[in-house]
Amino acid sequence: MREEPQFLAALDLVALPTAVPVARMFIADTLRRWHALFIEDHMEAVAVELVSLSVQATSPAEDTSWTDITELNPITLRLLGYQRHIVFEVTDAHPEAFEITEDTELREDSGIGLVDGLANRWGSFVAPRGRVIWAELAVYERTKAGLPKRDRKPTPYPRGSISPPASAADVKLLRRVRDGLEKL
Repeated sequence: MREEPQFLAALDLVALPTAVPVARMFIADTLRRWHALFIEDHMEAVAVELVSLSVQATSPAEDTSWTDITELNPITLRLLGYQRHIVFEVTDAHPEAFEITEDTELREDSGIGLVDGLANRWGSFVAPRGRVIWAELAVYERTKAGLPKRDRKPTPYPRGSISPPASAADVKLLRRVRDGLEKL
């Protein structure tokens, strides 16, 4: 059975360079409301790269004058919050899925290489409403080494002890069992 998102946020924009800083604000605000600030930096970096790819592919040519623009392409940003991960999607009007060739060098400091380094999984597909580029990031705090932080669960007995200490009721019961066995 497919997991349904526990949280969902969406924002419709226009494929212009201003979409990138707006995407940052959208990510920051949404993750703050979801109490997921520990992945804000990584999610913002991924969002900036994916929105930039979308804007590059579907915005008017850079040398186009504002007066010559006859049509603006929409892009939709979506954050989907699941129990163990958050997915960021960008939907645009490009007719083909985003693909990289095998000879493409993925630099880890920018572009899709950065997305590849930060995301657990990412991809692209064409849907009825347009191309969707997405990335999934795990939802857990990380140590400085990048490992997941785990909450320490208190134990009911001291660390290093193999078994929990016996309660007074347990001691009384054991004495009665011993006394009964001795009478046999």
